[in-house]
Amino acid sequence: MAARSACALLFSALLLAAHAAPAAADLTDTERRWLAGATPPVAWALEQGMPIDIVVLPQAQAGAAPIAMGYDNDDGRCKLVFSMRGNPAAESTLAAIPAPLLQATLEAMTAHEIGHCQRHRSGAFDSLPSGLSDKPDAIESRQPTAELQAMAREMRITRREEAYADLVGLAWTHAHHADQYAQVLAWFDAARSDETPRGHHDTRHWLALARASGAFEDPADPFAQAAALWQRGLLDD
Repeated sequence: MAARSACALLFSALLLAAHAAPAAADLTDTERRWLAGATPPVAWALEQGMPIDIVVLPQAQAGAAPIAMGYDNDDGRCKLVFSMRGNPAAESTLAAIPAPLLQATLEAMTAHEIGHCQRHRSGAFDSLPSGLSDKPDAIESRQPTAELQAMAREMRITRREEAYADLVGLAWTHAHHADQYAQVLAWFDAARSDETPRGHHDTRHWLALARASGAFEDPADPFAQAAALWQRGLLDD
């Protein structure tokens, strides 16, 4: 089957799988572009048996990210949520990515979200690998109240999870768009460049590791590749 025909069939399958969505014929061009960009990594995840539902919101919530991953503890399913309508970030994000890099970047962003799904499904979300101690860092230790300490801890944990997800996105890129890997990594660098140091999305410590030669040369799946680099970064974070 020609690659274009296979991709079209996968895209149609994703539209049929969408929940809480407008009818496929009523999707906007922006929604279709994001869904098309998401198709390859989502199709791969579904082939691995990952329980992912696609949700296309008829109206985005204020301040919502264009794409995000939720998890339902009751049924153990991941929810890949597209928040496009009434969300200027959906179009501005597309416009800010150079056209030749758009598909690879959208795939990386989707693989990032699938990385969150994997962590939830494995029961490891919010936790460290065996053998590592989850001690308060300097920011958490110097907070004057229990409430502020809890907030700092939540920030520290979120940062770790975002780092793992970034690495899944980059591992996917390395495997499927190797010729654009450096450019996609530069996009991640730019996206994280103005983050508060050690804030929720400050993954720069791990992005630096991803710049090293051979960072994703191990022939494992993206989750295992990301985990290896993530754990290496945890040791000296």
